[in-house]
Amino acid sequence: METIPITDAKARIAELADRVAREHDHFTITRNGRADVMLISVAEYESMRETLDLLSDSQALADLRQSQEDFAAGDTFSADEVRAELERRRSRAA
Repeated sequence: METIPITDAKARIAELADRVAREHDHFTITRNGRADVMLISVAEYESMRETLDLLSDSQALADLRQSQEDFAAGDTFSADEVRAELERRRSRAA
């Protein structure tokens, strides 16, 4: 992450936007020496919003914690077991 004064950011906005979009760089833009805004990609912003939504949903968070506990305990399914279950459900739905 790079910190850039707003005057430099204005002069380099096309370059900064390209780097953010292509390389997922982050830029902190300062005004009068103080951090004022961040330049991040839309994809990263949306990902952060989804994460915040998930973390604010108590049931989703409980499900996530349970899945982590299940995984740690070895309570998992093999790829073959998952495929077999999907095939079983497809044949029932048809």
